Amino acid sequence: MYGREVDGEILTFGHEGVLYRDSFMMYDHESDSLWLHVTGEALQGPKLGKQLKFLPAQVMPWKAWKILNPHTKVLLGKKVGGFMGTHQLKDKLSSFGLAIGSGRTPTLFRYELLQRVPLLNERVDTKPVVLTFDKENAYAVFFSSKLGSKVLHFDAISNLKEDSEKRLLMRDSETGSTWLRMTGECLSGPMKGQSLERLPATSWLGKRWKGFYPDGRIVGLE
Repeated sequence: MYGREVDGEILTFGHEGVLYRDSFMMYDHESDSLWLHVTGEALQGPKLGKQLKFLPAQVMPWKAWKILNPHTKVLLGKKVGGFMGTHQLKDKLSSFGLAIGSGRTPTLFRYELLQRVPLLNERVDTKPVVLTFDKENAYAVFFSSKLGSKVLHFDAISNLKEDSEKRLLMRDSETGSTWLRMTGECLSGPMKGQSLERLPATSWLGKRWKGFYPDGRIVGLE
């Protein structure tokens, strides 16, 4: 998902109908430049070299989304394999990863690794981040580990006894506060009521990602 504003101009996009390295191209009506949908970069035209801004978005089963966002609204479209389509990533985790970072050297975290280690404290582009993974629903989320002047470090913990929804939790070692692992909301402790900033990240087929980012870093590759 991308923001459509570039240099103060709001762009309107369409499908160009051609492929570039097995990924479709977009064009903007305003300048007729061509953009690569998987990277958001303009490859041809007056906007050559411009970059659309990544926005936080998630691919997850509808059931899991509804639990986290009970008052959500749905933009109806063509039904494919059910009300919201079919989420099949869980059956293909060995081939995919979650990518984060900017420029030509982003980082891809393999889902195979996250199955074994569902919470990672990392640095991406020198910034502290925490990556959390929901094994049951096969989706991952990145958050900034910096909140105000504090850099927090997290550990996964068991559910609280009073938590009837069995939500995934984590605790930071700096304040001892308890957080919802998949939303970044603090439930209890000195940081209660605060939320971590969710960061833009994209699920990629590992082989295709390496083709676009040959100098990128892969975490979890044997």
